[in-house]
Amino acid sequence: MKALKTILSVITYIVSIFTVYAQGVVISTGARIVVVSNAKIEIINCNFNNNGSFIMGNGTVTFSGTTTDSIKGTSNNDFYNLTVNNVNGVTNASTRYVAINKLLTFSTGLFNTDNNFITINHNATVTGAGINKYINGNCRKVGNDAFIFPVGKSGKYAPIGISSPQDHADHFTAAYFVADPNSIHDASLLDASLNKISRLEYWVLNRTNGNSNVKVTLSWDNTSRVSQLNDLRVTRWLFDKWIDKGNAATTGNITTGTITATANATIFSDVYDNLFTLGSSTTSNPLPVDLLYFKADCNNSKVNINWSTASETNCDYFIIEKMYEGESFSQIAKVNGSGNSNQIINYEIEDFNSKSQVAYYRLTQVDYSGLTEIMNDKIVSSSCNEIQNELNVFQDYDGLNIVVNSNTVEPVLISIFDLSGKLISTIARTLNERENIININDFKLAEGMYIINLQTVDYNKSAKVMVK
Repeated sequence: MKALKTILSVITYIVSIFTVYAQGVVISTGARIVVVSNAKIEIINCNFNNNGSFIMGNGTVTFSGTTTDSIKGTSNNDFYNLTVNNVNGVTNASTRYVAINKLLTFSTGLFNTDNNFITINHNATVTGAGINKYINGNCRKVGNDAFIFPVGKSGKYAPIGISSPQDHADHFTAAYFVADPNSIHDASLLDASLNKISRLEYWVLNRTNGNSNVKVTLSWDNTSRVSQLNDLRVTRWLFDKWIDKGNAATTGNITTGTITATANATIFSDVYDNLFTLGSSTTSNPLPVDLLYFKADCNNSKVNINWSTASETNCDYFIIEKMYEGESFSQIAKVNGSGNSNQIINYEIEDFNSKSQVAYYRLTQVDYSGLTEIMNDKIVSSSCNEIQNELNVFQDYDGLNIVVNSNTVEPVLISIFDLSGKLISTIARTLNERENIININDFKLAEGMYIINLQTVDYNKSAKVMVK
């Protein structure tokens, strides 16, 4: 094992096996590294900075560690094999391209493309992608291979696939977004065969070279809220409405699976944005019940419980439940839904939180067919008569948020623990004399229960939160 350091002169550097720490790999202008045979380079908690020439051979470069690794520089970066094995991921911060010529392997962590992209060349493949192991951003595939783009966003793995293009020089580029496509194109403008489209997510798929037409395969998980596979459809925006691309085949079940279009996608143009999302031919799939937020705020001795929906389909009513530590959830309110709506609707109820302990609130939506879905979880402190540093936590479309009401300006330390007591992360902030909202979605917490602790000079409070 050796430590590979800066390559400063105009040389050829033959690589066998190297482990790289600290300053990382720096290839200066005019210099080059030549990788021979099955050589391996492991880059741990540092950067790969290429301003010269990197000749890949058939070696493997592995990015490892717990601090984000970056690919930087002004030169093209062609890798034969590249492995992502860093819990905080790898970022393409280069001004030029990053390309994989044989195999991209995900062991742990994301590959973040920022405003750039990563290219998977002709006959190259990807393995190991999944939850918290995917391309966060744009992925380009070159060649005539059928391909599953291993894309995702905000902790969700959401691959999109294409059938085989016609030519090895053709390429398509894909990205995934956890956002409402209605913000770009009106979700009410539908083919006659469609009842609705998803308001929760969408993909952008561009044909960036060639003239191939391809069949598109979309995926879903439990957050996509699929309930009937037969009625599910691949949809895309084209010209002036959402087009039904059909349902040739599905895999999986209502929790996780894929759907392949019946018809090819034939027209690609920046004019049409090339958006794809799930749709339904009937009211069976409750895709568009889009919850914007669900939160609870102290108001003297009461708790104001508020939620808002961007759209509803066949929404009969909502159930609000409460639970104290060591108890079971019990219903405290039932509120009528709005049936079918494409407008933002706000709801509010009051609850008297009589016990001096943490209360857990849960929201469930019930449709006209009786199908129920727990839409979110909320935990709020029951000490609502306190003015200083009230701690609330809520999860909405923007991720997990900590709400702290303070009556003074002071430093605060927020710590996140798992249920075993292991410290996940800490956040140092300064509270203002008002409501403070701190978003902690950047920590990409996996689904599960966590403990949030807030501590100031003379104040210490904890609350549990369920991340979904």
